[in-house]
Amino acid sequence: MNSLEKFTALTTRQQQLDYNQIKECTDALISDRVTLHEKENFLTALSTKGESPSEIAHFIKCFKGLARNPQLDNFSSNAIDLCGTGGDRAGSFNISTFTSFVLASSGVNVIKHGNRSISSKCGSADLIEAIGIPLNLENSQINECMEKFNFAFLFAPAFHPAFKNIAPVRREMATKGSISIFNILGPMINPASPCYQILGVYSEPLVKKIRDSLHHAGQSSGYVLHGNIENHDHIKGVDELTPCGQNIIFPFGSDSQSLQKNLSAKDFGLTQCSIEKLKGGNLDKNIEIMNLVLDGDGPEGLKNSILMNCSLAFLAIKRTDNLIDGVKLADELISDGSVKDWLNRVKKHFLK
Repeated sequence: MNSLEKFTALTTRQQQLDYNQIKECTDALISDRVTLHEKENFLTALSTKGESPSEIAHFIKCFKGLARNPQLDNFSSNAIDLCGTGGDRAGSFNISTFTSFVLASSGVNVIKHGNRSISSKCGSADLIEAIGIPLNLENSQINECMEKFNFAFLFAPAFHPAFKNIAPVRREMATKGSISIFNILGPMINPASPCYQILGVYSEPLVKKIRDSLHHAGQSSGYVLHGNIENHDHIKGVDELTPCGQNIIFPFGSDSQSLQKNLSAKDFGLTQCSIEKLKGGNLDKNIEIMNLVLDGDGPEGLKNSILMNCSLAFLAIKRTDNLIDGVKLADELISDGSVKDWLNRVKKHFLK
C-alpha cells in the first residue's frame, strides 16, 4: 500500500489529516508516479468525508509553497484579490474581473490570480488577455505593471507548475460530475498572498467552511460570500454579490467582527433585478458588454452588481467607511471615464 492509498483508507474511516499527512498527500498528487486511479480514489474519499477547514488550510500552505514566487512583496501588504470558485453555471459576465479594473483605476493595488474559462464561456484570463495584458509575463514585467497601473494578473498555470500532474485526474472527475478539493482551492492559493481578499463561492454551505479555512491559513483580512438568486427555476446561487436576492457575507481575519449578515441590493442603495440581467457570453460578447458598461449603456442590473462588489472591496481595504459611499465611488470611476482611461493606458503600454 503506497502513501496515498494509506490516506485514502484513513479518510474513508473519517479520520482528519494533519499537516504532515497532507504534505505527503500533496507530494503524491503532484507525482507522475502515482496513478490517476489512486489519485481519484483519494480525492473522492476526502470529498465524501468532507474536507475540514484545517485540512483545506494545510493544502493551501502546501500548494503555496510549491508555487512560483512573483516577487510582489512590496505591494502585497496593501493589495487585494477578487475572485470566485466558479461552478455556479450561471453564465454571468466577468463581474469580479471588471471590479478589479475599477479598483485599480482608483489607485488600489490589485493582485488577481486566475485562469482561463473552466465552468463558463469566458474566464478571467480570457478577458484580461483580450484587454491587452499578456498572460505569461516575467516577474519584472509584472512588477512594472503594478507600479504603473496598480494591477497584476497571476496566470495560475504559469505560477503553479505542480498542477500539471493533477490536471488529468481533475478532467477525469469532471467527466463524471465529481467534485474535489480542487474545485475550491484555486482562489485560495494566490502565490503573492495579498493582504485582502474578496472570495465568492458557488454554494452557500461553503461560505463558513472557506472563511474558517482562510482563518486557519492565516489570511489577513476580507470576506467570503455567496449570492442567493431569487425567482429562478435553475440558478439558485452564484459566486459573487448580486442584486438578485440575499447575499451571504462572512468576514475573516481582522475584519471578523464586522459585517456578517445577509445583504440585499437595498443595503447598497440599489434596486433588485433578475439574474438574466447579469448574463454574459463568450469572449466577444463579454467585451461588447464591458464596453457598454464603460459607456454607460450596459444593463442596469449588471452595473448594480459591479457596484455592489466594488463597494464591498472598497470597504475591505478601508477606502470607504460604508457600502453607500463605496457604490458612489465606483459609480463615479465608471461614469467619469476613469476606468475606460485606465484600460486604454494598459492596452497602450503592452502594445509597445
